[in-house]
Amino acid sequence: MSEPTKVDAEQASRIARLFDIRLIVGGLLTLYGVIVLIAGLVQMHPAKSSGMHLNVWTGIGMLVVGLFMLGWMRLRPLAPPEPDELVEEGPQSSRAS
Repeated sequence: MSEPTKVDAEQASRIARLFDIRLIVGGLLTLYGVIVLIAGLVQMHPAKSSGMHLNVWTGIGMLVVGLFMLGWMRLRPLAPPEPDELVEEGPQSSRAS
């Protein structure tokens, strides 16, 4: 039976930050916000929206929220895991009786 191995704390922290939901949501909202904003700026005649440029306002809103999420992730990163959380179990051997 193999001994439990310790995972490098820096690597575990990097993996946790990679899957931070704020990165995924913020990135998608920022990307979609830019796309909708460009579509709203290119569209000359807003159809059926009482003369308002809804795509422009929606794009700006999505862009602001997406950049907020990315800034929040940058300013308040996830806390590194505790040392006892870093213990990773090795492969377990099962014996057929």
